[in-house]
Amino acid sequence: MGCLNSKSVSRRQKERLKDGKLPESTVKNGTLKKDPKNLAASLTNEESLVQYNSSLTNHHGSSNCFEQFLRSVLEGAETLFCSLPDSQAVKKVIALTFMNSCVEVTRTKFRLKFDVIIGMVGKLTQCLNSNLLNGSLDDLEERTMDDSFSRILLAWYVKNPTFDKVISPEAGQAVLDTLYIRYTTTKPVTFEDILRFQFHWVLLNQAALEVYYDISKGKDLVTIKQLGHFLREVQCVETTDHQLMEKFKFRFGGGIHKYNFTSYNGSVLTNNAVDPARTSDIWQDMTQSFTHYMINCACIKTENDLKRFINGSGRALVLNIKKDDNGAIYSEHCPLQSLLDCIKKNAFTTNAYPIILCFLPSAAFSIELQDEVSVLLNNTLGPMLAKGPIFEGAIINDPKFSPSALRKKVLVMATQCALKPFIGFMVADMHKDGLGVRVTHVMEGTPATKSGLLKDDWLTHINNMPIKNKKHLREYLMNLKVGEDFTIKRESLDEIKIVVGGIVDSDDTSASLELSAVTFFRFASGKDYKTCDVEMIGVDKIPSLQHKTRDVFLDHFAFVSLPKASSGAFTPEGLCSNAGIQFISVGNAEASIAWSIGRFTDNGQCGYLLKTDADANTTTDLTMKIICGPRSVNCPALSEMSVVVHGNGSVRNAGKQLTFTATNVRTIVVVKMLFAKDGVERSFTSSFCPLLIRPGYRALPSFTTGDKSHPQSQVHGIYVFSKR
Repeated sequence: MGCLNSKSVSRRQKERLKDGKLPESTVKNGTLKKDPKNLAASLTNEESLVQYNSSLTNHHGSSNCFEQFLRSVLEGAETLFCSLPDSQAVKKVIALTFMNSCVEVTRTKFRLKFDVIIGMVGKLTQCLNSNLLNGSLDDLEERTMDDSFSRILLAWYVKNPTFDKVISPEAGQAVLDTLYIRYTTTKPVTFEDILRFQFHWVLLNQAALEVYYDISKGKDLVTIKQLGHFLREVQCVETTDHQLMEKFKFRFGGGIHKYNFTSYNGSVLTNNAVDPARTSDIWQDMTQSFTHYMINCACIKTENDLKRFINGSGRALVLNIKKDDNGAIYSEHCPLQSLLDCIKKNAFTTNAYPIILCFLPSAAFSIELQDEVSVLLNNTLGPMLAKGPIFEGAIINDPKFSPSALRKKVLVMATQCALKPFIGFMVADMHKDGLGVRVTHVMEGTPATKSGLLKDDWLTHINNMPIKNKKHLREYLMNLKVGEDFTIKRESLDEIKIVVGGIVDSDDTSASLELSAVTFFRFASGKDYKTCDVEMIGVDKIPSLQHKTRDVFLDHFAFVSLPKASSGAFTPEGLCSNAGIQFISVGNAEASIAWSIGRFTDNGQCGYLLKTDADANTTTDLTMKIICGPRSVNCPALSEMSVVVHGNGSVRNAGKQLTFTATNVRTIVVVKMLFAKDGVERSFTSSFCPLLIRPGYRALPSFTTGDKSHPQSQVHGIYVFSKR
């Protein structure tokens, strides 16, 4: 929540309001000054409010905006809270948590002092006869807020810029979506309607409500001590007393009632079963060689595939280029121009790491069409296209050959023409043989430039062998191949290493010269793979990956397209992942897409995963009980469940409980769950790494089975209890 959750700012003691009246202070010279005679007692509420507004306007500009904002929410909140079937004590705590949130949102959005807002709220609640809200003013604290209320208030602020009391159905729907509330509104709504939707939504999860009453031991309210016991003993969260108090203030708004607890505990937004520390932020080192990462890869056949891919964690797009009768270029059914425009506009808005366009040899297209594709790439993407490192003689540990160094770049993977060795510098003989040569020119963007070679350098040795003259140096260099490295010594200077780069051979007609010129990763065969070479792994070779270690593909890349169906004890997804294959194309098979979602939720869902063996020997045993289905289908009971384990480990399915054994960081589990209620069945799929599951009562993220073809698929929370 940004500054709303700031805990470093000291808490100031506020002036208490008594009987809902304005504190004994008034605005003077832009600050609040003590004045025991503040606002004549003979004035009516409306008159005193007008006078108070006038003083605010003189020093803060127009007070109309924040007064309108408060008016648009206070009346509806009072009406709803008073109508609740709870006791008066519970209503007071609900009002307190709401008012703390309301004051905090107003303070940050309108940049007003806490005391000024309290004064305005006191007058407004008196004018509106909001006795319940007014009665909570004495207990308000600065920088205290309830997460659910604050999200609603912030969404109301953003979606209702004129601060009307009634907003359009579209704006109301946007506010509801802020809290993952899956209701659809077709009529204009008020703030009271929004709160009513929220309260009804959170109480759908009766299982979470039972947990609440178990914590409170049957009481209507939960104390800080009871919350601490729940977090430490049930949720297994190491929490200090200070952290507990912070959560009490900054998450629950100064009081815990059944509405904010069930909202917090049953929502995938605030209580995700998959560790947010791993899924919300990029925590891995992104400066290592590209070959050290697995990259989220998928086929693009439709524009929906593209939108789903861009909105998710996808970074490598597999394209099947075709040309229709009208001359338009497509990737299956998605126009290539639309695809490139989408990448240029949207690919780096939330994820800056590079996008890779894959043109597979198995889907080869004519050289003429390759030329047209290269023109589209250059014209649309321009400087976003990265130049292949092989042209500059990049080496495997080059810091520029990493996801971090290539942020906001588009890389091309394709079949490339043959390359001729190229270094990029010219020399002249010295006045006598045996003295070496002098550098006369160094071309920009070449291996020579990259190594640090400069004009007028005096070169004396190559690979520890004296350089006789220019002819001798040329003959030696002609025997080197692309990708080889050599050392060269400069007079009175240290040795430098140069990697032989490549330049496209214009005599090679096996591929497009234009597309070859923008190729970053190139498909190759044989055993002598270079840094940017990609080895194609056939489907028939997947079973043999069981015997490969992850260091096989550390000096070059591997690409595999998963089959539509698999059989046997080991899934192809698990075999390929364990072998460290960087590009695993999941196609459009639902099972493979589900695996991909679970695999790439780690590392902040950036689409790049470091192939590390650090946690390979760390195994975990996990028991997970499915309590009820998502709120969107009224939290039905589980009727049937199936599970597939990709990678290491095993699972025992005991109806409503799963027991995972010996799983590690490479293990991905795909669970399909069928829920039934009132004769209606709904199926949901969840994909996760058991090592990332947090113990306790949590909301397991899932999506409707078969719904991942939709670009904006909704995430649903399934209520579970996990234990290690």
